[in-house]
Amino acid sequence: MFNTLKLSFQIDFCYAINSVIYHLKKIPILKNLSNKNLYEMPNVKKVICFLSGIYSLFKLFLFRGIYFLIIYFLAKLISRDINYTFIHIYFVFSVIGMIINTYMMSISKKKYLCITLLRMDAKDFILSQYYYQSVVNFILNSMYLMIICSFLHISFWIVPLLSLFSFFSKTIGEAINIKYYKKNHVRLLTESLYFLVIIFGLVISILPFFNLYFYPKLILIVAIIFSFIASYEFYYLTHMNDYDTIYKGLNTYKTIMDYENEDMSTRQLMVNISDKDIQISEKKLKNKKGYDLFNTIFFERHRAILLRSAKLLGIVSSILIIIGIVILFEFPNYNQTIYKYLITNLPWIIFIMYFINRGAIITQAFFFNCDHAMLSYNFYKEPKVIVQLFKKRLTTLIKINLIPTLVIDIGLILILCIASKKILLDYLLIFIFIISISIFFSVHYLVIYYLLQPYSKDMKMKDFRYSIVQFLTYFCCYILTTIKVNPTLLCVFGILITVSYIIISLRLVYKRAYITFKIK
Repeated sequence: MFNTLKLSFQIDFCYAINSVIYHLKKIPILKNLSNKNLYEMPNVKKVICFLSGIYSLFKLFLFRGIYFLIIYFLAKLISRDINYTFIHIYFVFSVIGMIINTYMMSISKKKYLCITLLRMDAKDFILSQYYYQSVVNFILNSMYLMIICSFLHISFWIVPLLSLFSFFSKTIGEAINIKYYKKNHVRLLTESLYFLVIIFGLVISILPFFNLYFYPKLILIVAIIFSFIASYEFYYLTHMNDYDTIYKGLNTYKTIMDYENEDMSTRQLMVNISDKDIQISEKKLKNKKGYDLFNTIFFERHRAILLRSAKLLGIVSSILIIIGIVILFEFPNYNQTIYKYLITNLPWIIFIMYFINRGAIITQAFFFNCDHAMLSYNFYKEPKVIVQLFKKRLTTLIKINLIPTLVIDIGLILILCIASKKILLDYLLIFIFIISISIFFSVHYLVIYYLLQPYSKDMKMKDFRYSIVQFLTYFCCYILTTIKVNPTLLCVFGILITVSYIIISLRLVYKRAYITFKIK
């Protein structure tokens, strides 16, 4: 089993070396310096291998650190008693991860490569990876828990308790997912279940706001119970002999190709059109012409694809808002506290609008189902054509994003009115601000799509600059959540920036998109 793990690492490093050299040869500055003999230079391979290892370690520490920072800041926002709140949220997140964050039932190119193509023993491969993942997770969790517990002056006996609980819950979750797949021949985690588990977890996470906690003694009892269940499930996982059948069934060539750049379910939704979407009512096409007609046909043919996630977000947001309103009426003593919290933390609405915006997914649909074919025609890349279609698509994108936005916007205003006992007109500026932020992100995603066009002709992500811009967008939104600013000032600046961004974007698209909007 150790040799299997060692071989899997060698495959990872080999893949990293070839990928780095391949991308180096694509950079114009280095293209002349890197020739085909670069693959035969052992020193270059050693350097790349070393840097790849450092990068992998850095990612492990970085993402786990971000995970703990999220828990810390949530605890700080939810309750004044940050110690018990941190422990409570970590416990809840561990239970959520038990269902939605399993390794064994995940689909990956590495599993397809090692088990199907290289014919490695499926049981040895999966269990070796599982042992490795478990040890690394336990060490990282313990390390970060020690740091945070030291900072918050929490007793250190909590560290092994929480780390072991995470290990036990993960083992149980792996077994539950495998048993479900063996019985039903489908994976347990569907899109709807994923959202339900997340929403349920978030609702349970805010219980400390009402002085309700999962205290350490209760977690200790649960951990002891989980230890017995995990022991049984660990025995089950290590003595099961049909891993080969399961993983060859899950990690097929078609599935791996779908997962190449995007999540499989999202990828399939982008390219599949249901029969009912092919037929378009003549009323919807009446008085339409030119690129307005072109965009209308595209939208109507892909209506289910484009609206599905927006509608789901709208439904989830409605449920959360109703829960919030019920809380206001059931616990009127907290109304003033909730009002102050929402007003002082209004920049968080920017972060929320960033996450609910469907711009990234919809621009994928534009390329996969339309632009990758149309860009082979020169007329499609003319400045006037691009700007006309850009405007039509922007209107469509704004309308789609307004579905969850208006639900959140109206819900927030209602909560503020109930909590503060003021009239709707007092929050008109906030209402306009939230809509403007939604429009901003709609414009932003469409602009970077036209100016960077990150996809190749075989529908793979090609331009790393697109990923960098996405990360910087996320980072700026997160930084804004840490800033305390006057709500009126924030709203005015947000609206002005959105208007300015629209004007600048239209100019940039007209001037640059005919050069940048092409197949790579």
